[in-house]
Amino acid sequence: NEIKSIDPLSGILVCQAGCVLQTLDETLSKEGLMMPLDLGAKGSCHIGGNISTNAGGIRYLRYGSLHGSVLGLEVVLANGEVLDVLQTLRKDTTGYDLKQLFIGAEGTLGLVTAAAIHCPPRPVAKNVTFLQCTSFTKVLDTFRRAREELGEIL
Repeated sequence: NEIKSIDPLSGILVCQAGCVLQTLDETLSKEGLMMPLDLGAKGSCHIGGNISTNAGGIRYLRYGSLHGSVLGLEVVLANGEVLDVLQTLRKDTTGYDLKQLFIGAEGTLGLVTAAAIHCPPRPVAKNVTFLQCTSFTKVLDTFRRAREELGEIL
């Protein structure tokens, strides 16, 4: 459960799979960053399990799934071989993107032991709005319009 490195400039965190999500988020906050994932169980869930289940959480709409945030993985395969695809590059077009096979595979292909994750800047302000819509169609229309007009604020 060790944090190997945090690069405040690029926003890249490299950590072991046993790190607790809340501990990661609290440590990143000191660097002005945050985890792109937030769950109700953040005080007890481990990032390796979050990656293995492709956990979504309440920041999913803003930051997307872990498929986009995880930059690299270290995985132990069933035969004991360690697969090291722990890159920290945002763009890597050198062949197959093997890490994507393990995100959401729930440990069936291998056990995640370390991860490199792109972490966004922590917002300095938070805004909350409560809306009432008369139908689900109106909810979707409101969401679409908010994404168009609020862009990066949403």
